[in-house]
Amino acid sequence: MESIYFYMGARIYFEMGGIEKYLSQIKKYGKKAFIVSGKSFIFKSGLFGKITDILSKEGMEYTSYPGASPEPDTDDVDNGAKLCVKEGCDCILAIGGGSAMDVGKAIAVVATNGGSVRDYFGEMEYRNEPLPVIAIPTTCGTGSEVTRFAVIVDRSQNTKKTVSSELIIPKLSILDAEVLKSLPVHLAVATGMDAFAHSSESYLSKRADALSKVFSKESLKVLLEFLPRAKEDTLDAKEKIFLASLIAGFALNKTGTIIVHGMGYALTILYNTHHGTANALLLPYVFEYLKRNGYEEEMAELEELWGETEGLKDFVKNLGIPSRLRDIGIGKDEIEKLAGLAVIGTQRSMKNMKILMERDDFRKIFESAW
Repeated sequence: MESIYFYMGARIYFEMGGIEKYLSQIKKYGKKAFIVSGKSFIFKSGLFGKITDILSKEGMEYTSYPGASPEPDTDDVDNGAKLCVKEGCDCILAIGGGSAMDVGKAIAVVATNGGSVRDYFGEMEYRNEPLPVIAIPTTCGTGSEVTRFAVIVDRSQNTKKTVSSELIIPKLSILDAEVLKSLPVHLAVATGMDAFAHSSESYLSKRADALSKVFSKESLKVLLEFLPRAKEDTLDAKEKIFLASLIAGFALNKTGTIIVHGMGYALTILYNTHHGTANALLLPYVFEYLKRNGYEEEMAELEELWGETEGLKDFVKNLGIPSRLRDIGIGKDEIEKLAGLAVIGTQRSMKNMKILMERDDFRKIFESAW
């Protein structure tokens, strides 16, 4: 049998009401928390007050940094790291969607090693151990609470780049579905489709093994059943998608993504398309291409879950997600630019592919998706 490697190094709680029950464990990791979040949800929902009340009760000091943009860039990280050091914080508490958790993980590196996050893109040895990260996700699709990746926008190249290390996997993750009660349906669906992309791309990665494929398939089964139910705005459906996202994170942590994410970066950066929506739109067209170009066996295995690729297109469309590039306002004359940006965006993930793809290949996929 093939060899298997699996590392987590994290304490994970998936439980309704888990924040009140388990956040007190943050004391194991520091004395002053640097709270990384977005600018809106955590405050409007009352979650910030709830969390700071727990910290105060436990005698923990904290500094708030609501500096994680929806598509966080290098400035978000570097500015946060400077404030974290200035305030003498010794642990990161990242609360929010993937953006907040990615910014928090990247700050953990820069705060102890200096410089800019640009100095740490890729996988490398750090001079000093990053600060410990505690994660509380508030959307149901990112999986960042259990992965070794922090994805950050590099605006100088109009793409996203990744800080990658097992040292930034959060030490404590609390997945409390109560935070999803006020999550709008369209965001539950879009972030859930991000988890769908994580699972399916992970399955097709060269780094996949027997264990990661178990995680991928189980996550996809749950998502195929409960994503359509999320439109009914039930907490039960959101909680199931939340669980599927966590399971997808286990797979992704081993394998990384393939080209779907890298192709979608330009859609989020240039056209303000939600990250999960961009992935959902592109998935069927990428899979059609791969099915004809070296991934026949793997795609046949995945199609046992959702049928022919046309069935996946219908699944995405029925969720209310745009299914063509023209539907999000992209002109046909922009395809060549997208193909060029895909070459840049997939540099890292191309290492996970068993075929080499070039600009013309990406152009063909974008033309099909248009």
